[in-house]
Amino acid sequence: MKIIESAVTPLLLNQLEARIEAEIGLSFPAPKRRDLTNAMREMAASAGFECAKDCIDWLLADPWDGAKSKMCARHLTVGETYFFREPRAFDLVCDYTREKMAEDDARLRIWSAGCCTGEEPYSIAMALKQGLPQLDPRRIFILGTDLNGINLQIARDGIYRQWSFRAPGKLPQPRWFREEDENRLRLDASITNMVRFAELNLTDPGYPSAATQTQEMDIIFCRNVLMYFSKLQARRVIERFRKCLVDGGWLIVSPSEASADMFSGFSPVYFPDAIYFQKTGASSQSAPEKWALPTASFAAPQLDCAAPVHAEPASASIRPPARKNHPREAAAGAAARARTLASEGKVDAAMHCLDRSINNNPLSVELHHAKALIAMEAGAQRDALQSLKRVIYLQPDFILAHYLLGVLQTARSRPRDAVRHFETAREMLSGLRSDEVVPGSDGLTVASLLDSVGAYIGKGSA
Repeated sequence: MKIIESAVTPLLLNQLEARIEAEIGLSFPAPKRRDLTNAMREMAASAGFECAKDCIDWLLADPWDGAKSKMCARHLTVGETYFFREPRAFDLVCDYTREKMAEDDARLRIWSAGCCTGEEPYSIAMALKQGLPQLDPRRIFILGTDLNGINLQIARDGIYRQWSFRAPGKLPQPRWFREEDENRLRLDASITNMVRFAELNLTDPGYPSAATQTQEMDIIFCRNVLMYFSKLQARRVIERFRKCLVDGGWLIVSPSEASADMFSGFSPVYFPDAIYFQKTGASSQSAPEKWALPTASFAAPQLDCAAPVHAEPASASIRPPARKNHPREAAAGAAARARTLASEGKVDAAMHCLDRSINNNPLSVELHHAKALIAMEAGAQRDALQSLKRVIYLQPDFILAHYLLGVLQTARSRPRDAVRHFETAREMLSGLRSDEVVPGSDGLTVASLLDSVGAYIGKGSA
């Protein structure tokens, strides 16, 4: 289709840039306006608009929906990646793993954020296979996320052209691939089965959380991604990454993105050809973002669920009696305080807080759900399982509880039980709009959760 040229004014581009950043976080300041204009022409041709202005008008019109997000993800990001890019990072992965996995019950969790078509997380899997061949893959969790669903489908297929093998020096061992056709190679299932892919917008607040499987990460790769964000947005993403990491965990970014003033709460470690960041003490961010478990508007500073008791002066008797909290409000407050404790690393106090509140309000779905999420993030599978079953008993249509039970049963190597819960979640999700937010998920859309459920079911049947 021939695209009719129509004037795109600077004012229109300003409005578009503001809308895109507000909706999906991508930033296009003045030096990138030509890139934005070219992308609009390509998007217009792809979507069947007569001109770029019509495409922009469509993006500016309300409401913003999943179709617009997917179109922007496809045309406004660059899918530039290849196997074993910047290989020093994979040496760090192997060195870290050797030290951590010396403990018999240790587990390794690595996240490739902005993984594009999957070469990076698969490189991590191959590096571990090659560097630590004795390591049980069941003790390793590798997550790859991206904004672009088309990229993720390519990653799941695991079929690559020669262009993905252009890294100088270190290349994947031939035994991990077989010829698909004249120009493409298919990655071996022993590698693809080590990686799970899911759609995730890094500017959304839905992490760290058990729902997105982004909690308690040992290493996070986020290379050539931060450059798409404004400086403020990049700081927020880095702060959330910090919350996702275990103490001493590593954040791997590209050298061009390694501005030390952006990485509060990290210690830079310098190599001749790279700078990596290790999580240290408390971040100095003045306004850290909220803990990404499902939240309530109430947030109290007390470290216990019970309100402190104070002796009232005699004059207090003339005051009107304090309003007694409704049980639902009390549950929301207790859940919020427990999340605060958990975010500070006080998991035992958080669980004690919830147990006391549950004792007073045993039919509260919110309290059992909060306990399940905190237990999952702490690795307490038995407590999490018990709490999720109570959630479903009290509210059988709680979608996220079925999904989390599937995740939990997968971790417990019970694929049949896992698939049963994933199928239930998928059936419930099918009745909702793709751009709706899943109840109790703190911003996770139906489309994103369906994508994750499909990936888990695919792994279970592989």
